[in-house]
Amino acid sequence: MEKQEYFLGLDMGTNSVGWAVTDAQYRILRAKGKDLWGIREFEEAKTAVDRRTHRISRRRRQRQLVRIGLLKTYFADEIEKIDPNFLQRLENSKYHLEDKDESVRGKNGLFADENFTDKQYFKKYPTIFHLRKDLIENRETPYDVRLVYLAILNMFKHRGHFLNASVSADGNGASIEEAYNEFTMIASELLDLEFPRDMGKTIEKTLCDRNLSRSAKAENVSEAFGLNNKVTESDAKEQQKRMLLIVKGICGLKVDARAFFADLETEEKADICFADFGWEDKRVEIQAVLGEERYSFIESMKQLYDIGSLANILKGKLYLSEARVEEYEKHREDLKLLKRLYVDFKTKEEYDQMFRSDAVGSYGAYVNSFNTEKKNENKKPMRRNMKDRSREMLYKNIKEAFKNVADERAVAMLEDIGKELFLPKQLTAGNGIIPNQVHKRELAAILKNAEGYLPFLKEKDASGLTVSERILKLFSFQIPYYVGPTSEKSAKDGGNGWVIRKESGPVLPWNMEEKIDMEGTAQKFIQRLVRNCTYLSDEKVLPKASLEYEKFCVLNEINNIKIAGEPISVELKQAIYKDLFCKGRKVTRK
Repeated sequence: MEKQEYFLGLDMGTNSVGWAVTDAQYRILRAKGKDLWGIREFEEAKTAVDRRTHRISRRRRQRQLVRIGLLKTYFADEIEKIDPNFLQRLENSKYHLEDKDESVRGKNGLFADENFTDKQYFKKYPTIFHLRKDLIENRETPYDVRLVYLAILNMFKHRGHFLNASVSADGNGASIEEAYNEFTMIASELLDLEFPRDMGKTIEKTLCDRNLSRSAKAENVSEAFGLNNKVTESDAKEQQKRMLLIVKGICGLKVDARAFFADLETEEKADICFADFGWEDKRVEIQAVLGEERYSFIESMKQLYDIGSLANILKGKLYLSEARVEEYEKHREDLKLLKRLYVDFKTKEEYDQMFRSDAVGSYGAYVNSFNTEKKNENKKPMRRNMKDRSREMLYKNIKEAFKNVADERAVAMLEDIGKELFLPKQLTAGNGIIPNQVHKRELAAILKNAEGYLPFLKEKDASGLTVSERILKLFSFQIPYYVGPTSEKSAKDGGNGWVIRKESGPVLPWNMEEKIDMEGTAQKFIQRLVRNCTYLSDEKVLPKASLEYEKFCVLNEINNIKIAGEPISVELKQAIYKDLFCKGRKVTRK
């Protein structure tokens, strides 16, 4: 966007000011002999946040493509033997028919065998989770190598997050008790609120109860904590109110986080709702309003919510695909029920409004797809980009339509809606809480079964790793944050890189130590963050948050303490420092 130049007009004869002109108008007025005072307006300066975000996304995408490229090379030879055009068809499947390469231009985007086409594939496997579940459960049945590749490719595209290190390598969930203990500790030190101990399992059991709505979950947890609104003392009542709001937040309800902190004074809102699709986008804004220290408490709440929600997603199943297939079947049965109720109790116009339109609160908008009547040639099916698609809008529409219907099927449906169980979808905001370890457990099971009928998965390379082992390492590989960009070119011409390479070549999970000087890179990472003193230019400065400087600040404050006008002893100063400031997060006046 080009800068726009404006000039403020001033008539020197009358000293009157009152009109602004563009650069072109200014030149015309000057040509006429008008005297003007000029100012130039430029765009407001911007931070590096947007640029940095795009750079991170670009690198993440580049690395994902490299991982998928390596996976493709492992399977390419075996796929070539039975279907030479499969990988090219798969690559072209995202294009319109006229845009595909001529060699694979056809109606089938995946399978074009004589006895097995896309139609047969999608009939057998309606979703990718059906395929993944089949590959795990049927250990003896040999499967087409293309099916195994599709299942693994899907996992590489959606491999989960790496935020929860407490999840074990076999995919077992993080300890709810550890997360709850951290939550209670921060609440005590930061908010001066005492939550009951050893209640982690109670929270997890409540959060993963699919027969309860979020409001009912909040009520159950509050009751287990002994919280109520009947307290008479004002201080205790205020504490109870704050604790009740915190419980609601943990259960996924929308609350204003400012109410958690008695000492926070700000007019900016800090609404949090962990169940919202856009939670990740709001994190930075909320952290800016609350500050880093207070935001650590929100993170401890989010960790409790995530553990409970993950248990809710898995539903006690060992593998994610099992839970997803169960949800698919539930959705299918619910849809049959809803259609039957509309046929029995509603008009044809109302039926079409619900299932053959993108109206607000319609099923078509909810699933982002609908078909028109076959006899109506003017209207075409719609498949994408619909607005007002939230589950809440659909539920509201259905409840309004059947609130006065006494049929037992309608009553059961409304009960499911109250528990937020009706018409579940596989792709939701909750997918963001699934850690990499859960997907890895499923990948390992698929590879183990596939080794029985795909011998190439057991072949070893020069590093001594089998193909299966390389795929597993690649799947869970993450370049450490202190390494950054792995190309030395990123440090040239004012770039952001700092890596120290031992030798050139691609960096892979099994050769990173050979390609990169890890110790030297880590040291350079720290050194580039250290600045010179503004007074003594040759001296390096300590970060304000460094342990050494913080220790100096604490001891400097303790040094000023006097009792009855007399300085306290060195032994007492050290005791205060070690027994109070070296334990816990914060030392309060209490």
